[in-house]
Amino acid sequence: MTKTRGFRALVALLSAGWVVPMWLGLRALLDFLDLEVWPRLLERPVGNSFPFIDFARECFAVGFAWLALVVLGWAWVGVGALRRR
Repeated sequence: MTKTRGFRALVALLSAGWVVPMWLGLRALLDFLDLEVWPRLLERPVGNSFPFIDFARECFAVGFAWLALVVLGWAWVGVGALRRR
């Protein structure tokens, strides 16, 4: 793999990587609904102690921070390209 191809792959992974923490956060919220809320609505015992909401909040915080950095980075690149014109 050439340096250019490796660099492009790294940029693509860093640009799209924010999706993973967001997906984990959404999955944690859906699991919370499925394993905690739904049994309570059906008046069944809840047997899980994992902090779903805290984990989801942390995942969303990381994902949104990552997304903000990606947008800022690509805006910087775009402004630089416009200035060179």
